[in-house]
Amino acid sequence: MEFHSDNKAYEFYSEYAKQKGFAASKVSCRRSKTSGEWIDTKFACTRYGKKRKSDAINPRPCLKIDCKASLEVKRRYDGKWFVCNFVREHNHDLYPEHIHYFPSNRRINSADKYNINALHSVGVKPSKIFAAMAKQYGGYEKIGFLEKDIRNHLDKERRLALESGDAKAMLELFTRMQEENPNFFYAMDLDEEQRLVNVFWVDAKGREDYKIFGDAISFDTTYITNKYKMPFAPFIGVNNHSQSTLLGCALLADETTCTFVWLMKTWIRAMGGKAPSAILTDQDQAMKAAIAEVFPNARHRFCLWHILRKILKSLVKF
Repeated sequence: MEFHSDNKAYEFYSEYAKQKGFAASKVSCRRSKTSGEWIDTKFACTRYGKKRKSDAINPRPCLKIDCKASLEVKRRYDGKWFVCNFVREHNHDLYPEHIHYFPSNRRINSADKYNINALHSVGVKPSKIFAAMAKQYGGYEKIGFLEKDIRNHLDKERRLALESGDAKAMLELFTRMQEENPNFFYAMDLDEEQRLVNVFWVDAKGREDYKIFGDAISFDTTYITNKYKMPFAPFIGVNNHSQSTLLGCALLADETTCTFVWLMKTWIRAMGGKAPSAILTDQDQAMKAAIAEVFPNARHRFCLWHILRKILKSLVKF
């Protein structure tokens, strides 16, 4: 059997793997010492090789069980590739009916990414998006990816829309402020690609004020009036002169429960672990769920201003 390139050989072996019920990957390749061109490539079952020992506290799961199933191709002088070795047998069960679950077979194409982003932008949850796409494709197994892949895609999209250099400038500013006053606190939430997602900061005065005026606080993300149109989330307290005092603030990539959980846990860490007795917010459900998780003993009340504004909007219809 011959192929025009090693990539064509990999496409062939991957398609063969789908039909048989296993996942394939490239495990090794070799260059010519004289010409520097690729001359040998080996593809194998993803369970090829032995499990590596790890001293990590939470090691990643490893599925390798020394399966020998593989396909090796070599490059001839005329540039074509031929099969020089093929091992058919596996030392584990094969699952052709579950092939769509294997990571190597899951891809979200550009059209699906566009549809996912469009549905998410109008508030459709990932589970509902996945169900809608299953209906469109005629079954969950025909979509080509899982609900988890939709969530991972949205997480990558969920990062601060800062202009080039702004994140670096922000970090330099925070570092300088912390050098001037060690009680200045900041935290940055990064994604898997080390890109900035959320950022929180509070100065020394805010941390000291919270020790005295931290019994009841207000938390709100209604005003998205900054340059980047991102949620600005201030923690507000009231001092003994009935004046508002800033107890920390953040720029957020979105207003989901997981984002609010990160923010509230970060804020309470900055405040020495002392939770407020009462917290005042609008009627946002994601915020409500986060408060129940992070501040289970705090009294959560809705802001009267928001309630009255919604009443006025509702009365306009009549």
